[in-house]
Amino acid sequence: MRWLWAALAFFVALVIVALRMREKRQREEELVARVRDSSLYACLYPILMQYSQAMIEQLAVREDEVFLRMMRPGREVHFHFETQGFDPPSPAARLALAQAIAQDLPGLQEPARYVFSSHRHELPNGERSVWYDYVLTVAEKSRLLNLPSRRSRVGEE
Repeated sequence: MRWLWAALAFFVALVIVALRMREKRQREEELVARVRDSSLYACLYPILMQYSQAMIEQLAVREDEVFLRMMRPGREVHFHFETQGFDPPSPAARLALAQAIAQDLPGLQEPARYVFSSHRHELPNGERSVWYDYVLTVAEKSRLLNLPSRRSRVGEE
């Protein structure tokens, strides 16, 4: 009988966790939708579309900017929030902005091509800040540059 109560308690805990995860996902989806409807995103969107067919090596959503680095050397794009007349987004809004960008540049969502990371660092005033980026994988970069992959080179040594 004791195992029955333990199983019931485990099941209830599992349901509670699942409900909280669903609520969190819904809040994140709502925030992404709000970001996509914002004037900031309306200003950023044409720039994203301009480079949507380019070979993007890195896309970062930082505290003060959205940064794009292309595979072609020396080609970088900086969208500074304050220069464009926008307040820097909160950490939650930065994550939502990164997710919205990935929806409009679907290649970013492919794990074989890009790695999504969050970064935390301390600001000069002692506060902690978080930013997000998508970085082209080494394998994909090698493929785009028509270089042999690391795996094939290891066997040749």
